[in-house]
Amino acid sequence: MLIRAIILSAALLIGIGTIVPIATEYAEAGQRKQKKYKKRKWNVKKYSKRWWQLYRAQERRKKQFAARKRELRLRQLRLAKARKPLQNDAAKPAQIVKTNSTEEKAQAVLPTGEAAPKGWKRGQNSTSEIQFKVDDGRGAQVGSAAISVVGPAMNAEGSAPKHKTIGGVPTSSLRRTVIDQMVRENGWVVNDYQKEIGGNKVYVVVAQSQNGSAVQSRMFYFTEADGRIYSVSTNSQTEAAERLAEESEKVINSLQRRGQSVQQAVLK
Repeated sequence: MLIRAIILSAALLIGIGTIVPIATEYAEAGQRKQKKYKKRKWNVKKYSKRWWQLYRAQERRKKQFAARKRELRLRQLRLAKARKPLQNDAAKPAQIVKTNSTEEKAQAVLPTGEAAPKGWKRGQNSTSEIQFKVDDGRGAQVGSAAISVVGPAMNAEGSAPKHKTIGGVPTSSLRRTVIDQMVRENGWVVNDYQKEIGGNKVYVVVAQSQNGSAVQSRMFYFTEADGRIYSVSTNSQTEAAERLAEESEKVINSLQRRGQSVQQAVLK
């Protein structure tokens, strides 16, 4: 019995000594063998003609890879350099808005592409008209102006006398549009008349509206250019009315010159 017990104990120890290393080898905490990649062999005689061809091709690939790596690094440095001003500007959003707003106002132009009169700054436009804010040159707003297309010019033949039409449209119809607008804006029409600006007929409607305790001067100019009836309207303080009237006539001149240019281009 004693001998048998000794034999079994020895066998058990041998078995444990064999199993433990194997289990450890495949356990999660065990050391893993890393797969080794053998260096590719060309299977050609060293320093032969073919060997030198393969060697030079290998060196060219290395140089190309290094060049691409340098180019990528250079591009990253340039992008990082370009981002710095943007990051600095992002810290001052108010200044950016002010600068952009100033540039936008300085670039106010008329529909003809000509520069707007001095002091006219682009306002909030809509789909039906182009709006401007007018200041006194020192930043104080004295009025506003708007340019819109009333509609297409009509055939001169009609029931209304020719001297009472603009582009074939009766002046009574144009006056009615002003009256309707004044009714909506708590204003009233004072006078209307025709005059020549740049050798063309222009229909003018003079109106006024209430702005608190002050009375605002309203002027509406209608002219035909490029086959359409344009309206140039102004809204200003009474003391600035004369100035806006002169500048509105300059805008009318600009619109008429554009129409003449288009007609000349068609004739050619």
